Amino acid sequence: MKTTLVDETKNRYVGPVEPWQFLEDYLFCLNSTPTPPLEERELEELAKATKATSEKQMYQSFKDALKRFAKDMEFMETSKNPAEDDSVPGAKPDFCLYEAAKNPEKTDFSAAELCIELKRSVSWDPFQDFDLKKNKGESSDPFERDTVIANDARGQITSYAVRQFYSQYRFFAFSIVVFGDHARLVRWDRSGAVVSARFNYVDNANLLVDFLWRFSHLSREDRGHDPTVSPASDLSEETAQEIRETLNLKAGTALLKFDIPHKDGHKSFYGPHFPHPVRSLIGRSTRTVPVCDLVEGRPCKAFLKEYWRLAGVRGEVEVYAHLARYDIPHIAPLLCGGDVPHGETRTHERTKHSSPVMHLCLHRLVLDFVGRRLTEFECTKELAWAVLHAMKAHWQAYERARVLHRDVSVNNIRIDKNGNGVLIDWELALFLDDESHVNVVRRHDRTGTWQFISAALLMKPGRLHVLEDDIESFVHVLGWTVLSYLPSPMDVNERTDLVSSLYDHSFKAVTGQEQGGKHKAVYFKLGDYPPKEFTLTEPSPILELIRTLASPFQARYGEPPSEEDKKTFEFLNALVLKGQIDEKILYTQPVHRYQLGIKRLSSSEWFLGTVQDALQRPGWPVKDGADDRLIAIIDGTTKQRQLAAKRIQTESQLLSASSGPLKRSNTSPPPTLQDKRSRLDDNSDGGITRG
Repeated sequence: MKTTLVDETKNRYVGPVEPWQFLEDYLFCLNSTPTPPLEERELEELAKATKATSEKQMYQSFKDALKRFAKDMEFMETSKNPAEDDSVPGAKPDFCLYEAAKNPEKTDFSAAELCIELKRSVSWDPFQDFDLKKNKGESSDPFERDTVIANDARGQITSYAVRQFYSQYRFFAFSIVVFGDHARLVRWDRSGAVVSARFNYVDNANLLVDFLWRFSHLSREDRGHDPTVSPASDLSEETAQEIRETLNLKAGTALLKFDIPHKDGHKSFYGPHFPHPVRSLIGRSTRTVPVCDLVEGRPCKAFLKEYWRLAGVRGEVEVYAHLARYDIPHIAPLLCGGDVPHGETRTHERTKHSSPVMHLCLHRLVLDFVGRRLTEFECTKELAWAVLHAMKAHWQAYERARVLHRDVSVNNIRIDKNGNGVLIDWELALFLDDESHVNVVRRHDRTGTWQFISAALLMKPGRLHVLEDDIESFVHVLGWTVLSYLPSPMDVNERTDLVSSLYDHSFKAVTGQEQGGKHKAVYFKLGDYPPKEFTLTEPSPILELIRTLASPFQARYGEPPSEEDKKTFEFLNALVLKGQIDEKILYTQPVHRYQLGIKRLSSSEWFLGTVQDALQRPGWPVKDGADDRLIAIIDGTTKQRQLAAKRIQTESQLLSASSGPLKRSNTSPPPTLQDKRSRLDDNSDGGITRG
């Protein structure tokens, strides 16, 4: 985890900031409670800590010197007591500060107010200072030290901040890192960290004690806590148990109250802690969980989502409101939501315009819908049916509301209680007619979930995200799901390798950017997506459907017609016009196939018609749903898959739950079965009107 964090947070640490300025900017001074002077005995203990020959020898002296200044807080040595409930074991800062009422025996990141890490030597310093006065606060030299032990230390302190964020509800957090006789102060948020210049904590002991004294006198909100999330203490035990039963939670599960922005102020929802941790410091950090709304005292299930949005980009609540004005079908009804008060990052305030550190705002919303995950399809026909609905929502949003989704993935299509598909997660949507919005969003591409991003975007980071990229993502959703969840006679190891190479493959280019997608492009170019060697144990039209949908992408990834091809086509076309040869001869020509492919990629209409036609054909099995036994084989089988999932943030934390109410569904049950098909090598574009 430390190595991954070091890599992904590169250039996200801002400093050095003069320590006194750090205190003034982030821990405002309370004149009524001035910092008491350091006693001679305490100063001696600090000096003793600097002369220790090991970290362990530093602990007691460091604590004895400073614990008086952490007023009303427990200054606990936690180096011998790693967190027990952490899924990445072994996390144990040297010290944690807890509120006095909380006195855990083990390291508890869910209660930690401050983490302190001690290193024996200054060589462990994760950062390197430049002369602030000489360089007027700026330098072209890297602030992050690039040595093995410095990177290890930086990854270590960052991992503690990450654990605080995912086990608590915070806007920001603080920490102290000590190395030899020097120390730094750090303020963390979801866009990075502000780091003080290092200072000798014996010669400048007032800085360290002033920090601790100020910190312990701050309110919980000023220490970074989100006041809109709190224990559900206002519920009766009877109501609390009804909520647990509605959400299929175990008896005794702790419930939280989430105050969500509402037109009348805020509205309260109740549910458990978000079920899956976000193991990253920076980025959207999306989390979701089913919750309950109390309607006339009775719990009604809903779906809560939070993420950190880029300032200047519309929040998802605004996107849903815009789509609702156009009555876009197959989207989830919005109950309420908006930006959380005071929930924004500040690290960007100390950066230059070219910095990757972004200004982010915490955004929460609640949908009146839960549903099943797409990977819980009961049969392949339901899978195709749900994807069809998502494609309809996507196309109508693009065509009528002028909104491009830009994050089509298996996690962003849900199935309602009637088997209909619902397209969710519009947080990355692009408003095509808003030039200011387009410019802000385009500065921060690439978007999406790695396995489902188009080959074109993976091969060329920074490329403009357009409609055909999202159309391709729908094809990858079907391809990945079928290869991952349906029984096949293919050897398990061969199948695992196929899924990994096709959807997870990546490499770091000389620019430092992750690239991939070449395998996707090759299979499209060869007209072999998904590969023909993959077959199903129980035959289904789903494979032929995917291959049909993939066929236009030969035009995108294959070689365009040569000049000789164009001349041949013109010659044959002239003969057709004279009535000397049959028009069908043109359909076999590279020029015709290329033009037809490009035409079909220009809109979603041909793809929608192709899926509808396939659903009308016979031969769909009744019970060929997702095989749970394959999940362990396909999901997370390689470290590469795990890292790929982290590379571009995903919605993989979606919690499976039974269907909730869906207030609008404009689609009738599947149509009467008929036998009709469309493929790239056909001349006709039958079905609904297609481009």
